[in-house]
Amino acid sequence: MLPVEEVYPQLVTTLHDNPIALLQAPPGAGKSTWLPLQLMRDGHFKRIVMLEPRRLAARNIANYLAQCQNENVGQSIGLRIRQETKVSANTCLEIVTEGMLTRMLQNDPELSDVDLLIFDEFHERSIAADTALAFALESQAALRDDLTILLMSATLDSERYQHFFDCPIIRSSGRSFPIDEAYIPVKDESRWLDAIPAVIKHALDEQAGSALVFLPGQREINRVQQALADLPADCHVFTLFGEQDKSAQQAAIAPAQKGTRKIVLTTNVAETSLTIEGIRIVVDSGKRRVASFNLKTGVTELTTQSISRSSAVQRAGRAGRIEPGIVYRLGSKQTFERRNNHDAPEILSADISQLLLEAKCWGAELSDLSLLDRPTEQQVQQATKLLQMLEALDSNNKLTSLGTQMLGFGADIRLAHMLIKAKQLESKMPGIYTLAAYLVALLESRVNHVADLSLALHSQHARPHPIFKQQLKFWLKRLKLNETRELKTNYLALLVALAFPDRLAKKRGNGYLLANGAGAELNTEYWHNDDYLAIANMGGYKGGRIFSGIVFTPTEIENDLGHLFSEQTRCEFDEKAGRFIHQDEVKLGAITVSSQPSKHRLDKSERAKAWLALFHKQGFELFNEQNDSDQLLTRMCLASRLMPEQFPELTKQDLIDNAQAWLSVYLEDIKTLEQLKKFNYFSALQSCFNWQQQSALNDLLPLRVTVPSGSNVRIEYQLDGPAKLSVRMQEVYGMLSTPLLAQGKLPLLMELLSPARRPLQLTQDLANFWQGSYRDVQKEMKGRYPKHFWPDDPATSIATSKVKSKM
Repeated sequence: MLPVEEVYPQLVTTLHDNPIALLQAPPGAGKSTWLPLQLMRDGHFKRIVMLEPRRLAARNIANYLAQCQNENVGQSIGLRIRQETKVSANTCLEIVTEGMLTRMLQNDPELSDVDLLIFDEFHERSIAADTALAFALESQAALRDDLTILLMSATLDSERYQHFFDCPIIRSSGRSFPIDEAYIPVKDESRWLDAIPAVIKHALDEQAGSALVFLPGQREINRVQQALADLPADCHVFTLFGEQDKSAQQAAIAPAQKGTRKIVLTTNVAETSLTIEGIRIVVDSGKRRVASFNLKTGVTELTTQSISRSSAVQRAGRAGRIEPGIVYRLGSKQTFERRNNHDAPEILSADISQLLLEAKCWGAELSDLSLLDRPTEQQVQQATKLLQMLEALDSNNKLTSLGTQMLGFGADIRLAHMLIKAKQLESKMPGIYTLAAYLVALLESRVNHVADLSLALHSQHARPHPIFKQQLKFWLKRLKLNETRELKTNYLALLVALAFPDRLAKKRGNGYLLANGAGAELNTEYWHNDDYLAIANMGGYKGGRIFSGIVFTPTEIENDLGHLFSEQTRCEFDEKAGRFIHQDEVKLGAITVSSQPSKHRLDKSERAKAWLALFHKQGFELFNEQNDSDQLLTRMCLASRLMPEQFPELTKQDLIDNAQAWLSVYLEDIKTLEQLKKFNYFSALQSCFNWQQQSALNDLLPLRVTVPSGSNVRIEYQLDGPAKLSVRMQEVYGMLSTPLLAQGKLPLLMELLSPARRPLQLTQDLANFWQGSYRDVQKEMKGRYPKHFWPDDPATSIATSKVKSKM
């Protein structure tokens, strides 16, 4: 009996009584196979759609469930994944991947005839799953109060999810079979991969059965496969990863032949919802390949990271699906216990342009959607900028008809933009549409190792790689195109610009400046004499290494990508030359295509902008030292910090960032840098507070204070630490306590001076000083300054600023 069968009656009742529920069940519990099939067979729901994050798992679950029904996929059990759809009018349970579910919701927000949505392996938290769930929750709330949602995983962050969704949770306890754990410490973490083959051989010697080995990617799989060439003849090594063809994947999943053992080297594609018969050994490297988006370059980089404890539990669960098993974990138990509980959700580190466009098409802003985690403002800004470059959003951030077409195209939005535009250009550029299909096949097959895209395409055209050939066949069929004998590669730069407008680049020193403002490293084997490069593939360290591209000139793309170009007047002060630069420029994003002396007269506002740019760079250090202005700045910042209920939030950086609002108008008549440095910013700064706040500032943090002698003495303020009042000792006789600043919130340090204005004492407690260490000061000062007044009881004496003879 599968563990999930024990909670099945409770789960059915919960699903009928609640719009959303959580199911936490361990690997092998039957939640991905037995449960949806039983719900269908019992007729609890008319039509069930189950989302599986990975294509391999989706296809295998659909095949398994169809076999259980003695049917082919496409009858009662359906499948909908990229490049493969098998459904019919008889389909009651449909297995779909993430992008497919989002498309279903966009095309039919009511999800007609679907009454149960299952999100399997929800702990993976892909951005596509988060998107689909957010849309499903809106549909449920506004259109389909009879739609039920079930989230399930072995390792849910259940307390957080239960609180967020305000829903019940059902837990299925226990594994199908027990799993032992073994930890293999590594002496040199940088050489962890070298340790894997020995761990595998050790595990095979100790244990019976077949082994599943988790590695980050294909490169590591290939290295380990080579190192296992000396295994006994009855041990067969298979590989399993997402980019393989179906036959190779099925060979890896199939049971080992009688009398043999199999070792399956896999990525985390086998981490969830996948059963490989005969596996009772798991060797876990503890590593995974993670896509991390670089906001600066706009490039998604693949990095190798340690997995979380929840992912490790998922991997170990593969060993206990059929019989008792064991997991060998690379690294010590202490290292394992220091890992994060859960992997970070993709939405926090990914390119969110697809999500943003989906939300626009859905008719919502990101802030309207029920997202468990929200992207940063920087992510939103970067995605908005890219979508405008791709013509999916207009200058007002409204969805365009082209943006809607791109979403419905069923491809990466960059490639969708290129293909749609290429079709439109075909009449005036014969062959560009076919070339676009070949380029998409090249980019999606990932078989290119040649930096020059033109050479790469000609190479694949002449001797195609099997994966390229498969992708090309798909795209030609889908786009209703035929193979060609001659590729019109003279259009290649335009196609790359259509897909990657942010990666158009101009030579700068030994590298390139991208249209998005980022820098890129030069590949010394290519393009070293070319001014402009359209980059198709980047990555490496900080996403700044160029892997493939094609030379172009701005004129060959300007007619068809005019929205990327803009005419601007640049006015700035050149510090090295000591003069204004006033130029009319043609810009391609951050790239200056051409520049010439401006035909327009330099007006006051432009000059003020140039001075502001200099102020943004240098801050208040730009101005010569001005005690009154500098002290006003410090007092205003202190008032904001100490009394936020009375004064607006204000810091030095705030003032620098918002200088346009308070400083700009005061700079319009300044014509030279020397004038600017001498500028007294007191009045400009004072305008940041209204009259009542200025008055309160002078009361609470006065610039000067009157001491008992009648002198008006200046207070020196600082942002960190007490304010300081430097005054001759004779002038504060009779004073027993220091003045209160900011209602006592800011301490005042009194620096008591000699008649020659040399420091004698620092104190914040005058009364205690008069009664104590004053005696020592008095003895010394009487001999040095006999003409001055040094009373025995300063606490009750009259303060003076004069010598004794004139008192």
